[in-house]
Amino acid sequence: MGEESFVYTACPGWGDHDYCALKTIVKDGKIERMERIEYSEPERVDGHICQKGCLAGRQPYDPARLRSPLKRKGERGSGQWEEISWDQALDEIGAKLCEIRDTYGPQAVTLWNLGAGVPAQYSFENLMPFRFANTFGVTVPMGSIGLDNGPFYAEFYNVGDEFAHTLVDPRIVEKTDLIYVWGCNPIENQMRCAKSLVAARENGARIVDVGLIFDATAGFADEFVGVKPASDGYLAMAMVNYILANDLQASDYLLARSIAAYLVDCETGQLARDEEGNFCVWDNAIGAIGAVAPAAGAYPSDDIALFRRFDRGGKEYATTLQILKERAAEYTFELAAEKTGLSVAAVERFVREWVEAENAFILSGYGLRYRNSNETYRQFLLLGCLTGRLGRPGSGVIEALQLQSYPLVFNDLPISCPDGPANVKSVPVRMHEWFAAAESKDSPYKALIVCSGNPVHQQPDRQRWLDVVRDMELVVDYDVWLTDTGEIADYVLPDCMSFEREDLITGACYNHLILQEPAIEPQGDCHEPVWVFSELARRVGLGDYFTMSIPEYIDVRLQTQYPLVSMIQPPVTYERLKAEKIIRAAAPPEPKYTPYLNPAEVFSNATGRMEIIYAERLAPVGLEVTRVLEPNRIGKSDTYPFQLFTGRQRFFMQSSFTDDPITVKLSGENPATRLNPADAERLGLSQGDKVEVYNERGHVVTRLDLDESIPQGTVHVWFGWRRRQFEEGTYAEITAQCAGADSQGPAEDKWFADWLAAGHHPNPYVESMSALTGSTDCYWDSWCNIRAYAGKEA
Repeated sequence: MGEESFVYTACPGWGDHDYCALKTIVKDGKIERMERIEYSEPERVDGHICQKGCLAGRQPYDPARLRSPLKRKGERGSGQWEEISWDQALDEIGAKLCEIRDTYGPQAVTLWNLGAGVPAQYSFENLMPFRFANTFGVTVPMGSIGLDNGPFYAEFYNVGDEFAHTLVDPRIVEKTDLIYVWGCNPIENQMRCAKSLVAARENGARIVDVGLIFDATAGFADEFVGVKPASDGYLAMAMVNYILANDLQASDYLLARSIAAYLVDCETGQLARDEEGNFCVWDNAIGAIGAVAPAAGAYPSDDIALFRRFDRGGKEYATTLQILKERAAEYTFELAAEKTGLSVAAVERFVREWVEAENAFILSGYGLRYRNSNETYRQFLLLGCLTGRLGRPGSGVIEALQLQSYPLVFNDLPISCPDGPANVKSVPVRMHEWFAAAESKDSPYKALIVCSGNPVHQQPDRQRWLDVVRDMELVVDYDVWLTDTGEIADYVLPDCMSFEREDLITGACYNHLILQEPAIEPQGDCHEPVWVFSELARRVGLGDYFTMSIPEYIDVRLQTQYPLVSMIQPPVTYERLKAEKIIRAAAPPEPKYTPYLNPAEVFSNATGRMEIIYAERLAPVGLEVTRVLEPNRIGKSDTYPFQLFTGRQRFFMQSSFTDDPITVKLSGENPATRLNPADAERLGLSQGDKVEVYNERGHVVTRLDLDESIPQGTVHVWFGWRRRQFEEGTYAEITAQCAGADSQGPAEDKWFADWLAAGHHPNPYVESMSALTGSTDCYWDSWCNIRAYAGKEA
């Protein structure tokens, strides 16, 4: 019997922004078990493992995984396949790509790469498809996808950047008085956050869960505040109104860190500026307008007005905080009660407890998936600013649950863009524009290569994908499993699991860099992405771009000037990582990372201060001051009177783990629809009935579970189950289009235009945040109806 050894592995349950590295114990060439990782001090105790991580070591041996390349034999989607060699698969795919390129141009090939659930993100599973795309010249359809957009919108119009100000270390919530967990379910789905919530409770914090469903976080919390779908903004704006109406704002903080005192030219809606381009404020010391230079310039005196409206030279001016106070006045406790379904007394208590607490957090996630959610996240951030809690120890707003610690940046552009960003050949298209062209009679897109993700299953409106793919000349899927996307492909190529390939784990590792080493040999004829895209590139005449080995690519990534990596001593290299496995970044042990930590930070917007109170760039679309927008569909149809909710559960990760018999059994063995008993009684439905959930786009058939945790007016079909596991249809047939008409409008277009005007690159395969900029996540802004299933004939 051999001795046990171990390597580190990115968990196959990677996703929901709980990106865990695990310790894989190996014996006699097989995975023995999975354990949580132990980081070095001071993060030694902060490794995590959940039930999915514990079960992950079974996956490489699953008989259902792909073990050799497959080629379609019958009609597309017929399920008829033949096993072929890699040489045959790559020769035929390469030849077809060349034919399409020579006939229609390289942009006729679309390459889909959504790495949110692929372990490890920010790795070769992303970088190698990017490298191929940017040298071949494919179309990139990933711009402005309707996914997780709200926190990035809020941060962009506050401080001018997006990703860096959504990252946060969850341990900052462990010493506070009050936490409002709003619109997310971390107790079930985010272990890092769950651990910190437990610590906060043990330290005396009161925890209130605000949301639609009574889930595990609601059960853990001291109180559950159930609100109607898409009504969250009314509650948040009632808090804003209460703060300003009662003079409870953190005035010194607002002056120092925000544009609360800046004057607005009320005729143009723009911030007032003098002839030198300075911003204007009202200086009480001299009773006149004073100037403030850009980039957080100094005020002209110590007596600057926060609230003032006046005429000067025939023009009307007002401070941004004055305008916010006037517009927020409509959001009364009574209005919030009407919209949320709470009592007026409950709204008042909810508002006052958070506003008046000594230390308090709002802890949100990506769970507000409504057409109005971009503004709701902006309102959360506004509350943190008005109360001076952004960056203050023991307080704050965590709007994204993008959990890790100090951001780490690597030298990835030479890998994804070998000729440099200016010479990238791929063509970015915003997703709603790509669909508009792809659905047209003369679609310019002739091939689809899917490298990461499962769009036919995971993306909304499944039929739209089937229609687009139907007339394509080539569809290739590269995955570990035969997914819903793979089922309609011409070729399916088997990827290695994270247990079988070498990579660099960098995301959410609590200030550590980790080398992922193969735990076992590939189980079957599988290949990792460096080999696959190097071989494919050679067949389309791009082999000169793909000559490096995995260790060489890792060394390129490590050659970064980012201080927290470049200052590691001795310098970190592949060889050092190979010897040590895990190395701590040059990050300070304290304080824990929060994006507003530095009170002297000058933000990358025009003013250098927080602009969450007044975003002049949004004035052309009427959103310079945030307000509550209405949802698209919820409550708008007599034919489809129910909200469709497709929330996640703890045993699957997106569509991963849906092949494991243990997780399937824990998940109820087959899909179910949950409905409030009162709704069921009204409709004549009973526990266990077979029901059909439907709308104008399609339907799904499941058994019915009656559950009082589901509010009346909502139908919950669990996310994750594969199409083949439903009797008929799937939830993906009936969800709202993201991106599409449901999630695009003037505000989203303005956001994308402002993003580009700020100097960002439009191509997500060059600058990844272009994928999440310029849209709204509205998955749960979907309507439906429900009835007893009468069979296919009906």
